[in-house]
Amino acid sequence: MRAVILAAGVGKRLRNVADNPKCQIMINGISLIERYLNALECLNILDVVIVVGYKKEKIIEFVKRYTFRGNIKIIENPDFTDGSILSLYSARNNLNGDIILMDGDVYFELEILRKLINAKQENLIPIDTTSCSSGEEMMVGVKNGRVVDMNRIIDGNFDIVGEAVGFYKFNDYSCEELKRILISQYKLKNYSLGYEDILPFLFKYIYFRHIMVDGLKWIEIDFEEDIDRAKSLENEKNEI
Repeated sequence: MRAVILAAGVGKRLRNVADNPKCQIMINGISLIERYLNALECLNILDVVIVVGYKKEKIIEFVKRYTFRGNIKIIENPDFTDGSILSLYSARNNLNGDIILMDGDVYFELEILRKLINAKQENLIPIDTTSCSSGEEMMVGVKNGRVVDMNRIIDGNFDIVGEAVGFYKFNDYSCEELKRILISQYKLKNYSLGYEDILPFLFKYIYFRHIMVDGLKWIEIDFEEDIDRAKSLENEKNEI
């Protein structure tokens, strides 16, 4: 199994930490990217691809110094100021076999990734049904056990609705379908899209399931207050 980490974004809404890529935000002395690599190594995911863009040299320098018992491959997205679809497109040649796709700006506890990797289902999205939608979060709609929609605002008769954590598991066949959709959108020059925007197209062809991570600690870091919340979650975890 390979992990693909999308870590090219600028993080415009994080003014006080904009000198570093978002994946190098420090939470109680440990950067997000170090947490990712520690977690992946712990779970024996030793083939890792990191897509870089903004302040790429800082991530490259970190990877050079980091001791990892597997292989880390760096791929550059030179158009990182456009939509994240271009980061995923940059990594398209590495989307084969069993893949864990990860946003690079999530604080998470290990158990979330463990549940995703160890689940028997091959095409899977972790969701948190305790999250409330403010129009900023990527929400997932599930009907009859199947993921049928994902958007910031979803409208429909769903059995379950929850926020996507930002991690996804694909098998080889769904990777091939994902690449087909990626290439078609690239040819249409839909460069402003987030990669999440094309996943509902994939759900039409591939049966995706959900796994609930309610009660587990995680937060996507988009705003400076999210950093404080992540620090609080880390402190709570250490106190248990």
